[in-house]
Amino acid sequence: MWVRLRPFACAAALVALSLAPRGAAAFVREINTPPPPATSQQLYWSSSCETVNIYLNGFTQMTPDEVAKSIGAAAAAWGPDQVTCPTGTGDAGSGHPSFQIIPQFATGSAPTPWHDGNNTIVFQTDPNSTEFPPGALAYTQVWWQPNGNIIDADIQINAIPGPAGMPYLLANLDPGSPPEQHDQPRIDLQTLLTHEFGHFLGLAHTCESTADDNGDQPPDGSKDDQGQLIPTCLPYPDSSETVQAAAVMWYLVQAESPGTAKRVITTDDARGVCAIYPPARVAPACAQNAPDDGCACAASGEGSGSALAAALAGLALVAARRRRSAKI
Repeated sequence: MWVRLRPFACAAALVALSLAPRGAAAFVREINTPPPPATSQQLYWSSSCETVNIYLNGFTQMTPDEVAKSIGAAAAAWGPDQVTCPTGTGDAGSGHPSFQIIPQFATGSAPTPWHDGNNTIVFQTDPNSTEFPPGALAYTQVWWQPNGNIIDADIQINAIPGPAGMPYLLANLDPGSPPEQHDQPRIDLQTLLTHEFGHFLGLAHTCESTADDNGDQPPDGSKDDQGQLIPTCLPYPDSSETVQAAAVMWYLVQAESPGTAKRVITTDDARGVCAIYPPARVAPACAQNAPDDGCACAASGEGSGSALAAALAGLALVAARRRRSAKI
């Protein structure tokens, strides 16, 4: 059993908001790096769905309903109810990925990330925490077997308040959300979790970095699914990296403020999830998956799930008020 750590950064204002499909270029699969003589394998879940337990851990910047909506919608963005597999990835462009993420609130103390069979999302609120690489908004640890089968995934969110944390607030930036107060930058939780759930599923960044990857990227000189060399992660990508940078799985969120464009996965992101979990794939049934559950959060203990229907409502985007740049 092995683990991989992936931090996530974010910068605003480089890609215009759009609901139109973006051109296909490539996606990048996550791989493991087992010790010799084993060889690297692409990562995947062998199941058809996985429950993820949410630990608020004293987080109060958002209400439990807002958290439930944001995380439920982020999970749904990758699921069969939202994604139709592009032509060439299964069922001639009419199928859906055969995997579902089911978030739910959990009670009790937030656990330490570990391959314990408890997939988690933990809001890190301890000012003394040293969990996060400098400037990181969130990271995902994926635990895997030598054959590439994922057995556990844990997401940590940087919600540390004050000078010890980040100079932003996590928020639900749906249309009509309250304006920021005292010029306090806000980061859209749904956008952040949409990216992290891509790592949860087995997708890597669409670029590579030797400085910030903590071993989470393919080796230098690796190629994407189209046989192209994976570009270097740059805050301001050049014209040859425009499509890769538009993907949810680029290492930065690049969008007009308030930063909700990447709630919607691109054609390449969709090809990636459909390649890992094709429509024809036979996987174990999901015991947690009730009919018409819509991949929404289920509340149990902490907070209410009354806002969950909104999680699957339209993913409307907001026009920019101004440009904001924030490393996250």
